[in-house]
Amino acid sequence: MDLVLPFDSDDPEFARGFEAGRLWEQLKDDAPVEVTIHASNVEMAMRIAEAAGREFRGEDVTAEWVQVHFA
Repeated sequence: MDLVLPFDSDDPEFARGFEAGRLWEQLKDDAPVEVTIHASNVEMAMRIAEAAGREFRGEDVTAEWVQVHFA
């Protein structure tokens, strides 16, 4: 996968935080959400789902990417 807009930081933690924040914002709506995230962020995605009262499911796409579903 390629970035649409590369970050001005190469710090992987910045990318993880940005991704988690984006996910948090998407889950504010009650609609189901399906996105691809970094595998290193799955634990945070599960925590966000729990905090939002959402069901969580994830499927490996590659070793680096996971497709996650929130109902």
